[in-house]
Amino acid sequence: MSEDTVRHLADVLDSRPPVNNVEVFQYLLGVRECAWEMVHSSLNLREDLKCSDIRDIPDLQGSIVGNIHTYTGERIDWIVRSWIGRPETGFTNIHLTCWVNNEIDVPHLGFALGTAPDVFCYVDFLPRYDPPASFDHLNAYLEPMNEIWIELRRNPRYKTFNPVHLYTRGVLSPIAICGLLPFADFKAVVEPVMLKYVEQWVKLVKQARPIPPAERLALKRRDEIVRRTIVEKDPANVLADRMLGVPMRERLVRILYAGERE
Repeated sequence: MSEDTVRHLADVLDSRPPVNNVEVFQYLLGVRECAWEMVHSSLNLREDLKCSDIRDIPDLQGSIVGNIHTYTGERIDWIVRSWIGRPETGFTNIHLTCWVNNEIDVPHLGFALGTAPDVFCYVDFLPRYDPPASFDHLNAYLEPMNEIWIELRRNPRYKTFNPVHLYTRGVLSPIAICGLLPFADFKAVVEPVMLKYVEQWVKLVKQARPIPPAERLALKRRDEIVRRTIVEKDPANVLADRMLGVPMRERLVRILYAGERE
């Protein structure tokens, strides 16, 4: 990519010829697993088996085109570790989304990788409160990553993916990394930063102190609204519709926002 992208991901994919991205996909899956190991080895988690019947996700023809695992645990409300796609033709989408519970006010962790066919990359600390009105929250949790974010944005090899969808763009925090760039550039300049974000997020969760019980219900309600709206209104759902069909995509969306759980 020669410049920043301001297009729907589906339109970017449709404008490019099919590309065999199997090797890149396997590499990106390894990066996600590295992030997962940081989370899994540091936090007390258990797998939620409600969606175990579609752990391997079938397409409309019955071929396996994805995998999904969900978890919950101490201080953690919901984690989704998943992928869908057809790497042999270019499109893949890999996730590790971590939603903390309402006992602490640490930001949630959003982490995604994929190919379209260039590398899509996203990592963010999703604030739990209105950012302009929550200086202490941002200063405590996001400010430590600000210089890392600025350094990456100044690197000419990093190319930003700007979501066309207003709500999606509105959810991004001031330190969100959201890019679409060649694999070599991702590997050189973005991958190390994404893993630094995960490492820092794990530390924040481990060090978090409980918030007063009186504040927890409002936090829970806000989290549930944001989590559900993000996945239900995602413009990239059209790509899942093509591959899986609408009923399966609708079920996966429910799982993503924890609408199906034990």
